[in-house]
Amino acid sequence: MLDFSSLLLAAALSGTCLSVTMFVIWFTAPRARFVLTVACGILVLVAHVIVFWRYTREPTPLLCQAALALLSLGFLALSLSAMQYLGVRNYSRAVLPALLAMAVCAGVTYLGFDGVGFILTYTTVTVLLASIGVMFWIKGGQDRGILLVVSALSGVCGVSFGLCGAVLLVKGQWVLGVAPDNWAERLNSVVAVACMTALGALTLSLHHLQAQIELKAETLTDR
Repeated sequence: MLDFSSLLLAAALSGTCLSVTMFVIWFTAPRARFVLTVACGILVLVAHVIVFWRYTREPTPLLCQAALALLSLGFLALSLSAMQYLGVRNYSRAVLPALLAMAVCAGVTYLGFDGVGFILTYTTVTVLLASIGVMFWIKGGQDRGILLVVSALSGVCGVSFGLCGAVLLVKGQWVLGVAPDNWAERLNSVVAVACMTALGALTLSLHHLQAQIELKAETLTDR
């Protein structure tokens, strides 16, 4: 059975490969800005995994704050990429609440309540993933099959993060001093790697779908 460090390493390697793939796609099609945002978001999540891995070995308040901030920022970027793809322009609806939650998290973590910081961050990530799922469920209209799968994967990933926060909440672990390590964390590592890999593949499909729609629109305009 893989230990927690091996799961984190697998997540970092998977995320790095996926991010590089997204950057290459964007270089070949610069108009697909949502692909660039996805690549940046995944790269931030890779940074989170590396910092979190370091935190598991050397638990310091600064590393804890950095890991939690990177986790929220990474999924905020993925949420913004979904908004870009679907044409939702009011980015402040996602950015402002997320930044507020990150500020509160940094504050309580600085005061020593790192467990509360983890709970707040997991809640923020769960809400961001749920918003991605809802947006694709409601606003998607070009290919319902792909969009519904994206929605489902976002929901599953969000539930795994929600479980991590719920375990800490139920146990009343307001102060940890070390990285949380329980069945929910291990489950989340596996689910996150699987979902991010699948979402990366679906991003390619959405990119090709968008390109086909734009090409069709240009053809009709030329006529």
